[in-house]
Amino acid sequence: MSQAQAYLIRSIEPSDAAALHRIKTAPGVFPNTLQLPYQSLAVTEKQLQEKPANIHSLVACAADGEVAGNGGLIVNDRPRIRHSASLFLVVHDDWQGKGVGSALMRVITDMADNWLGLIRIELKVIHDNARAIALYEKFGFEYEGRMRQEQLRAGKLEDVLVMARLNWPARAAS
Repeated sequence: MSQAQAYLIRSIEPSDAAALHRIKTAPGVFPNTLQLPYQSLAVTEKQLQEKPANIHSLVACAADGEVAGNGGLIVNDRPRIRHSASLFLVVHDDWQGKGVGSALMRVITDMADNWLGLIRIELKVIHDNARAIALYEKFGFEYEGRMRQEQLRAGKLEDVLVMARLNWPARAAS
């Protein structure tokens, strides 16, 4: 069994709030997201309790059941852009570089292509997050633009890259 296959991917549940909170507040995670440090567990619990139907959130669990990462899609619900979604992905510091991101991306892109019928998946990533950029490129995401001084990180405004993956299945071309 390969590293990436060693993870159970499943839908996130409200009972995963503490594990997701641990990931989102990890020192190597939150600086590369839009999350603030010191976010309370109650905020994460509320997010999972009130998750809208257009958010498809998954977790990757290690063999011992530990939640190692979270990722998914926020599908646009406006009629003219329903064919697109925004991607989100976080992997706990302890699990980065161990295939968790790839395992989640494999399932997320399959869900987008084969179950949700999405044509476009887009994301934003901080310009210097080389590991994340390489992962996205591995799954067919391409650079579309740069948003200068978009995100405040540790007191400094950072550039954010916009990337997207287009999948034009035969049904879209006809």
